[in-house]
Amino acid sequence: MNAVAFVRRVAVRPEGGAPWLPFVVTALLSTLTLGALTGALDLWSLRVLGRAVPIDHHRVHGLAQSFGFVGLFTVGVSLHLAPRLFGAELPSLARVRALQVSSIGGVVLTIVGRFGPLVPASAELGLLGSALLAVALTSWAHWVWRLWRETRGVHGPLHHFLLAGALWFALGGVTLLAWHLGQRWGGPLVHVPLEAVYAPVLFGGAASWLLGVFLRAGLSTLRLPAASRQTQLALFGTWQVAVATVVTARWLSCTALDSAASLLLFFAVAVGAWALRPWRGPSASDGTLRPRSVQLGLAFAALFGALELWNALGVVVWTPPLLRDASRHAFTLGCVTMLITGFAGRMVPGFLGHALRWPRVYDLGVMTLALSAAARMLELAATRATQSLAGASGGFAFNGMTLISAALFKSLQAQHGRVH
Repeated sequence: MNAVAFVRRVAVRPEGGAPWLPFVVTALLSTLTLGALTGALDLWSLRVLGRAVPIDHHRVHGLAQSFGFVGLFTVGVSLHLAPRLFGAELPSLARVRALQVSSIGGVVLTIVGRFGPLVPASAELGLLGSALLAVALTSWAHWVWRLWRETRGVHGPLHHFLLAGALWFALGGVTLLAWHLGQRWGGPLVHVPLEAVYAPVLFGGAASWLLGVFLRAGLSTLRLPAASRQTQLALFGTWQVAVATVVTARWLSCTALDSAASLLLFFAVAVGAWALRPWRGPSASDGTLRPRSVQLGLAFAALFGALELWNALGVVVWTPPLLRDASRHAFTLGCVTMLITGFAGRMVPGFLGHALRWPRVYDLGVMTLALSAAARMLELAATRATQSLAGASGGFAFNGMTLISAALFKSLQAQHGRVH
């Protein structure tokens, strides 16, 4: 079976022992199409050509990346990881299928809702999609809550992160529905900011899940000793307080609160560096750049913290016009995406019981993605050359994700060929 036929098959129904597979495949397709690709084209238009981009282009990119790539990948992987981390039973096939239809269908319809006159009744389809996503993410969070309740013994910091992340994702889904209702019918909900959708999903949901998984898989990948329970709980508490402040600041659009949120994010990143201390472990290597991708993700997290501190000090020091954009992408592209791809390079083939195929293609993708994240930071300098390089960074990101996805798809296809 060729790769195209394989992707088409797993994108529409779960494979017997791998309920996560359609979610991960669709997540990768999401970033390869309307996520990274549209982002690259729009960034080139803005930074290199100097042409304005329609607002819905930005929204398609943001929705495809946050809910399509990050959201679907997290939900999918959780179907394999969460029961094992909580010591509970695997989800039923009925739950998996309902979650698949509502989450994948919700992502597709939500994005189609931004196509405007290109698609008949696109506004109604977008509203339906956001309703499906709200149902999917709240039901998924309820499932994680049930795993929490069924856990035997004391809940560890890892469990705290996973439950909090699921609840933040659910809040993001409900807020997206509120935003769509306001866009469609007006009223009080017309004032719901889209930033209040992204903040809980990315800072709360994605980061909490990545931190939780890191406390198990990341420590193993980098061969790091685990911090004490108290230290890990301190990281959990500071991060959740910072996220709650960020979400509140996005709702209120208050400059002072925004500065406070940036300062708290810097503090939370500093606590994370103190708690995890990724420099303590030996030089980890498994023959690929998977450990390096995780390390680079942590390095960009540190850069994100520094940029947030700069933003917090903006009332007394000069800040570049694109500081907020650079900080956002240090987090999303540099930290979140590098960590996801680092874990995916181990987990996706590992869940199926074999090694990563095309490891050199994967390595080239990791290097290209890291180059993209670094080049994006050049937008902080207001010169023609740096803006052009920053504008080209989107193309690097797309190519990097294409290479990484090719290696992952090849790994999945190899296992599928043996089974079928």
